[in-house]
Amino acid sequence: MTLNKIVLDDVKVVYKKGKIIAIKNANIVVKRGEVLGVIGPNGAGKTSLLKAIAGIIRYSGLIYINGYEVSHTPHKVIARILSYAGDMDIPEMLSLTVLDAILTSRYPISKSFFETEEDIRKALEVLEILGIYELKDRRLDELSSGEIRKVILAMALAREPKVILLDEPDAHLDMSSKIVVSRIIKKLSRRSITIFTTHDILFAINTASKIVLLRDGEIIGYGTIDDIVKKDLLFKTYNTRFKILLDPDTNKPVPIPSYE
Repeated sequence: MTLNKIVLDDVKVVYKKGKIIAIKNANIVVKRGEVLGVIGPNGAGKTSLLKAIAGIIRYSGLIYINGYEVSHTPHKVIARILSYAGDMDIPEMLSLTVLDAILTSRYPISKSFFETEEDIRKALEVLEILGIYELKDRRLDELSSGEIRKVILAMALAREPKVILLDEPDAHLDMSSKIVVSRIIKKLSRRSITIFTTHDILFAINTASKIVLLRDGEIIGYGTIDDIVKKDLLFKTYNTRFKILLDPDTNKPVPIPSYE
């Protein structure tokens, strides 16, 4: 199946019987080959947006992945084409080794009930790509926050998804690791649609082809970094002034928060 696009049509997410509106009427189209970065302050609704697309939480409106409406499609069908990488909040996972955790993540697409040689080969391959091969026999509860973040990304990549949703893939990573992850995400766009959230504006503009700005569940801006900068949407999102510099190598605008 060739993946063409994801469409969000008037999507709304509410919690506590409508008392908290996490996402307000989101309308987004993400096409194959695009990388969408979702940024905004704490509590803006970034994670809720990803979870709605993944079908993890309830929503109103419509979300289509290549023609499938997510809430009306069996989870096993969505799981074959989509991988969501968020926080590792399942305690029993922490006793697994890194390799076992990645093999477990391949279950929805594995050709056997038990891991195959292909599963092991793919797991080891993503460990090499992310530079954490030496961690393969370590237990998850022995790892640092940054190492755990890389393992979560490896678990998502090992499933070879057509849609990959990454919740703060750069969190707890040092600068060199962020650059590696950014490069990997951009490579993924050749064969998939990737949507990620982040608090790091520089990571977003160096990784994404388009940006969504969220504040209090509302989409304040959606477009290229040039579109967002020209319309001064960063100020509306963060209530903070930015200095806009021009990268001489890429000719991209680089917003820097002003502390004055």
